[in-house]
Amino acid sequence: MIRDFYLILLFFFTITLVFSQDFKVSGLVIDENNEAIVLANVILLTGEGEFIKGTVTNDQGFYEFIAVTSGTYNIVASYIANTVESANISVTENIELKPLILQSAQELDEVVVTQNKPKLEQLADRHIFNVENTAISDGDIWGVLKRTPGVMVMNNRLYINGSPNVNVMINGKLVNLPESDIINLLSGSSASNVQSIEVITSPPAKYSAEGGLLIDIKMKKNLVAGYNGAVFNRYTQGVLPKHTVGTDHFFKGKKIDFSTNYSFSHDKDWTRYSDVTTFFEDGQESEIWTAEQKSITKKKSHNLNLFLDVELNDKNAISLSSTSSFSPNGNTLYTSTTDIENTDVDLIARLKGLNILNDDTYNSSNYLDWVHKLNDKGAEIATNAHFTYYDSKDSQELNNDIVEGFTENTSENTLNVGSDQIINLFSAQTDLTLPLSEHSTMETGLRFANINSEASILQSGFDDTFEGIDPTESGIFNYDEQIYAGYVSLSNSWEKWKLNVGLRAEYTDTKGDLDVLSLTNTTSYFDLFPNLSMSYTKEKNAFMVKYYRRITRARYSSINPFQYYLSANSIFEGNPNLKPAYRTYAEVDYVYDKDFKFALFTSIKSDEQVQQFIQDNDTNILKAQYLNLETNYNFGADVSVSKYLTSYWYFYFLVSQYYNQNKFNDIATDAIIENSIWTTYVRANNYFTLLKDESLYADMAFTYISPYVRGNARYRAYSKFGINFRKTFWNKDASVSIGVEDIFNNGNTFSTRNYLDQNNATSTRPESRLFVLGFRYKFGNTKIRDNSKSKNTDENKRL
Repeated sequence: MIRDFYLILLFFFTITLVFSQDFKVSGLVIDENNEAIVLANVILLTGEGEFIKGTVTNDQGFYEFIAVTSGTYNIVASYIANTVESANISVTENIELKPLILQSAQELDEVVVTQNKPKLEQLADRHIFNVENTAISDGDIWGVLKRTPGVMVMNNRLYINGSPNVNVMINGKLVNLPESDIINLLSGSSASNVQSIEVITSPPAKYSAEGGLLIDIKMKKNLVAGYNGAVFNRYTQGVLPKHTVGTDHFFKGKKIDFSTNYSFSHDKDWTRYSDVTTFFEDGQESEIWTAEQKSITKKKSHNLNLFLDVELNDKNAISLSSTSSFSPNGNTLYTSTTDIENTDVDLIARLKGLNILNDDTYNSSNYLDWVHKLNDKGAEIATNAHFTYYDSKDSQELNNDIVEGFTENTSENTLNVGSDQIINLFSAQTDLTLPLSEHSTMETGLRFANINSEASILQSGFDDTFEGIDPTESGIFNYDEQIYAGYVSLSNSWEKWKLNVGLRAEYTDTKGDLDVLSLTNTTSYFDLFPNLSMSYTKEKNAFMVKYYRRITRARYSSINPFQYYLSANSIFEGNPNLKPAYRTYAEVDYVYDKDFKFALFTSIKSDEQVQQFIQDNDTNILKAQYLNLETNYNFGADVSVSKYLTSYWYFYFLVSQYYNQNKFNDIATDAIIENSIWTTYVRANNYFTLLKDESLYADMAFTYISPYVRGNARYRAYSKFGINFRKTFWNKDASVSIGVEDIFNNGNTFSTRNYLDQNNATSTRPESRLFVLGFRYKFGNTKIRDNSKSKNTDENKRL
């Protein structure tokens, strides 16, 4: 059956080769003395003024656009403050235009910025959220993701289409860091450097099958020669203050493009938790444990991003990029009070807990890319090498005191825990891009990845006379993983149809070795991962289909087989037996006039890895552990609109209704339990560009999700509303932003687990309502920066 499916796709692709057709558009940019202009910006627009693609001229002033579908276009060339625009051109064959002539230089202050990109662009396999010139661009990148259409953030975790399996990329490079460290990195990186956020909802075969969907953060680059920089300062006040300062620098020469960003953050975070657990004895309720907990985290972080592009010659270019974060001397003070009552609500005992955690974390991801153009028709070979080093050291002291009464299975003790996790990741990939015709392109490539994780632990002071408490005094857990992958992808693009179909094959070897038990687990498996994205556009109507299969391998921190104490009766335990999870997803979309979208979707997951909270009624222990679900099935529909309601008001609205069914295995009884619900998700964003000189920006965002399920837990409804303002001055070289997140303080979560002999609930109340104040100042050649737009003499076209 699978073979027949691929034969049908191959046949369909072959047929499309016959009927599809793309063309080449080229020309020169010269000055009034007939001299070539080097590094001039050249952009290709549709007849309606929408941006298609851009390039820069070479040493001879030559530019070229390939794979241009038939239609009506015009071309705009600019250098410094000078702009020239071609007349409308009709592309039905390869065409070489008359030279575009740029006049003598003018004062830069005479340039009037009147054009904006569409905020949201809908494509078959992704949608693109353009961040420039919005109220949120003075914040941090993590804040931008919270407001990106199609992305949801809950409990500091990213969700797309209801799935938490989300990977983050920067300029197409995967950020290979744990979730908490990705948040630290993006929270310390200025959003002013972000050009757009691409939410890839149907990843092509070129990308690793690992994880779920992709978020690609596209950073700005200078498009013309020159230097500019900026300094920024952002202050956030919740219950406790947070502060970030940083600087950005951009430089573009004839052959070199360089940018760097450094930021320093000093944050204090405050979170309160409540856990209420009803324990059972012989099938009857026996004791109720109510734990009130508070954590205060103090953290200093240094973040450094480097990007370097070097054009060696007309056919060869190399790129170096590095993303690093260092957080030394972090400290978390975790206090808890636990009341133990009988079923008559009489106090039996009271416990006091103090958990002091100190940590140091360092991570660095480094990439080297080489691109070699094989010919002038778009054929090229690209090789990428990547290395990530991650080191997290923790030292923990947990004091547990019985301050009133006495209870079985609880003792007074002082635990000392030291742990260290070092992860080394190396990967190399080679990709071949080969145009089969002017309308069709094939991509193929090979990839190898090697991952080594070493986790060690040293614990002392625990009372091992109590049943169910069996932490390892000391141990080392080594985990090795090798992945061998290959893929082929075929793309067609013609006047009305676009098609991308691909197949990726991956072979995985894993080995886990725990020294204290002389236990070694080895696993090998081979999988195929197909993907398909297709669109048909006729006048104002567009139809899209997407399909893919993905894998999620276990996070390295979740497979460590060690027990960590969180409080007197709660522990976290790793699971080295976690299996990889698989997800199959399909979606059909209808888009009208690029602004109105209706989508039907369905997803089937097997062995999804979810952190479950499970109570042990024999030992009165509440354990947090990652386990595989049996199945996770959901289906639903989305309705959305993304539109400029006026010239100054852009509106995005989404309502999603979906059914989610989780089936999991109850450890105690081995029974299969179903947890399911219908959920409604609503998202509304308003972006305003105000004042006559367009120097004031406003953003209002609202998010609501009705009760939902995840694993063995059911969650209450959740909502947030926030507003941001940004004012530019000094010829837009400086800006001040101010905003409030979660104004009504409804961003708290409450979850319950109530089935068989499980009866517990958790309330999490982080610093959700935040006041944010930011300042940014640009210097250098700011008027030739990459986001400046020229005023069109005929009409205001939105790029």
